[in-house]
Amino acid sequence: MKTIQKRFYLFALLLTVVVVIGLITQYSYLNKIIIETKESNMEESIEHLGYQIEDNLKYHSKHIIEAVEHLSTEEWNGDEIYNYFHRIVKIQPSIKQIYFGDINNNFIISSDWIPPNDYDARKRDWYINAVKENSLVFTNIYMDAVDNQLIIGISKPVYNSSGNLLGVVAADISMEGIIEIVQDTKIKGLGYSFLIDGFGNLLAHPKYKYESNQDFVNINSIGDNIYEGIINNKTGRIEIELDGVLGYLSYQSIENTDWVIGNFMSLEEFRGNDNAIIRMSIIIIIISIVIFGSFIYLQRVNILIPIYKLDKDIGAINIEKNLGYRMSINQNEPFVELRETINFVLNKAQEFFEQIEQDNEEIIAQTEELEASYGQLAAMEEELRAQYMSLVKSESELKQVLAKNKAIIEALPDILFIINSEGRFIEVETSNNSRLYLPIEEFLGKSVYEIFPPEISNITMEKIKYVLENNTLETFEYTLNMSNVKYDYEVRIAKINQKEVLSIVRDVTAKKKMENELIRLSYKDQLTGLYNRRFFEEELLRLDSIENLPLTIIMGDVNGLKLINDSFGHSAGDELLKAVGNNITNGCRKGDIVARISGDEFVIILPETDERDAEEVVNRLKELNANTKLEDKKLSNIEISVSFGIGTKHTMDISTSEIFKMSEDNMYKNKLFEGPSMRSKTIDTIISALYELSKNEEEHSQRVSKMAQELCKSLGMKEDMLKKVEKVGLLHDIGKIAVNKSVLDKPGVLSEAEWEEMKKHPEIGYRILSTVTELSEIAEYTLSHHERYDGQGYPKGLKGEEIPLISRIIAIVDSYDAMASDRVYRKALPRDKIVKEFKKNAGTQFDPYLVRVFIEDVLKVQWDEIN
Repeated sequence: MKTIQKRFYLFALLLTVVVVIGLITQYSYLNKIIIETKESNMEESIEHLGYQIEDNLKYHSKHIIEAVEHLSTEEWNGDEIYNYFHRIVKIQPSIKQIYFGDINNNFIISSDWIPPNDYDARKRDWYINAVKENSLVFTNIYMDAVDNQLIIGISKPVYNSSGNLLGVVAADISMEGIIEIVQDTKIKGLGYSFLIDGFGNLLAHPKYKYESNQDFVNINSIGDNIYEGIINNKTGRIEIELDGVLGYLSYQSIENTDWVIGNFMSLEEFRGNDNAIIRMSIIIIIISIVIFGSFIYLQRVNILIPIYKLDKDIGAINIEKNLGYRMSINQNEPFVELRETINFVLNKAQEFFEQIEQDNEEIIAQTEELEASYGQLAAMEEELRAQYMSLVKSESELKQVLAKNKAIIEALPDILFIINSEGRFIEVETSNNSRLYLPIEEFLGKSVYEIFPPEISNITMEKIKYVLENNTLETFEYTLNMSNVKYDYEVRIAKINQKEVLSIVRDVTAKKKMENELIRLSYKDQLTGLYNRRFFEEELLRLDSIENLPLTIIMGDVNGLKLINDSFGHSAGDELLKAVGNNITNGCRKGDIVARISGDEFVIILPETDERDAEEVVNRLKELNANTKLEDKKLSNIEISVSFGIGTKHTMDISTSEIFKMSEDNMYKNKLFEGPSMRSKTIDTIISALYELSKNEEEHSQRVSKMAQELCKSLGMKEDMLKKVEKVGLLHDIGKIAVNKSVLDKPGVLSEAEWEEMKKHPEIGYRILSTVTELSEIAEYTLSHHERYDGQGYPKGLKGEEIPLISRIIAIVDSYDAMASDRVYRKALPRDKIVKEFKKNAGTQFDPYLVRVFIEDVLKVQWDEIN
């Protein structure tokens, strides 16, 4: 009978398994479709986002292109272009300003901004890149400090109908529209989008909003250095962790830019909510179970139960125990005839066994009694075995818990106290007794009031009481003085039971010191020790109140810093900046705020100070600068020069940004007069320093200057050219001031690295001389005096007539003096060998015509006589 039951149940079970497998297959298929749909949605979303950004850029570029077409006709004047630009900005608020710089450095802009006198649009990146690419170009993104908006510049060159360059048109475009597009873009309401530039900076992201002067957040700082992979592949989809969330990232590049857009969806969003599918599957399983249950029920009622009853009745037949047993007969049930037949056999068997049963009754009774006793003994043995195994397991678990707790305590840098509701120490645990305020034995049994000062004891008891009543975790911090040293501690209190709490105490002294140091560093300029721009802006906002009026800002800009850096190195420039910072600090009052806000710019905030008092401060600072001598010997003759500008706020209806701009404008006006004078004096100092560094250089420069004038006279040049040549001869090696003295005086052959350093001196000389307007032409001749006639010279590789005439003259005379003079690594060459060398290199290293004139007219040697 049991075999039949098992077969029926096995059949039902197999059917159920088949249905479940089918449901699982269906679920997997549906889940795959959902994932593929989301992948498709991500691709469509990022393509649509890319189209929107490209359309936005094209829309703004259209205004630039239209302006280029208008300007290329040359049928306009400055006022017309200004009005034209002004209309564009007025109808299109996202264009902050539009401007045009021509080849003659005329500059037209739609805003009221007036460029300084030394402003040259042709040297700006937007102008240079547009001309270089000869097409529409985009600049790097920057933050507009006034409007607090991200800005991108768009520029395009303008050519007339003859193909001649007229200038470049450019516009500053707000990124707000593109940022809104990116931040509003989701994938069917899921995930988020972001935009990065060619440096990996996040330009648009729903989590990051930039304020003025705030640094960009780089994609590598929220992901595991993924920038290189994104930039190199341009488009794709990867599984990555961003901001601590694992998910899928789809990305692609933006046409004509180095930008990349991305759509990010977490794994949880990507896989979606499976509850609906799970509910559907559960319902189908329940229905299947009901159907199979009904099937089993009918089988059981109509077949299994009757057979089971018959089997049970047959099993109940025990001739030895119950000879009078007969099977019940119900005419409505099946197997009636079989039951009657069995009863007939039982009647016959009863008659046969009645006598035997009577004889065996006593034996059977004794056997049953023995069996019952054996069962009791077996049960007792099994119970004892279970109890023993439970004890063994409990002992092992207790040892493991104790070992684990010991390891945890030894690993923790904390002190553990168990304290009762009365504030008494019950137990103390620590891996290092030196961390304790007192020895362990002096804690046990004592209250917190006996150990700690009242202020610490009071807050400790308040926290213990609150934790016992509310079953929460409470924390607080306190400071202890031990051996005249302050220590900071952090305390966490948690409930153990109704009368005891666990107190975890950690020494956070080092952490506190680190936090305080980080706060200090975040407001300090590392070079000068002054406050930085962040602190300045916060203080300016704090001091912007009526009680501080009049509020004055003094802006200072160090004159000639770039010239000092190019000539003497950045360490010299750093010394100059530190000296300026010290002078400003010493020249200001105690309550004034002094900060360095950029490379060469300093600013002072003076509360309750008007223009007259501010002028006194400026005069005091100028006097300090004039009386300061720099420690570096090469800079000892440098006069420290700082251009200052003042802006004062008398009423609260004027913003601090206005007086900041006022002080900046006044500073630039003063710099126009003070800067050139400072640069001229600095160049004189550089020349003196070079001659002090090497006496040979002074003599060499004088000989080159004199001989170059002789060659120019032989060429029939006028007096003004002779004066230029004289000055070029004296200044042509000024760039050597930045070359290491060991390289200049080396007795042997220069190494490759030393030769590369030496070859930089024409460029350094050019940068030094070009800072002074009247020496800009001399700077060009100095830059090219090591070019070769065959184009193999340096630094630009100019060839033939591309090299300025004066530079070709200096090249010949400079080479002659080098060969005709004693050097540390060789003696002077004989004259006949020098002229042979010149003739050999005529047309390759030197201008062949100038070389011949130099040899015949200056050196008085006949060209044809040179073998």
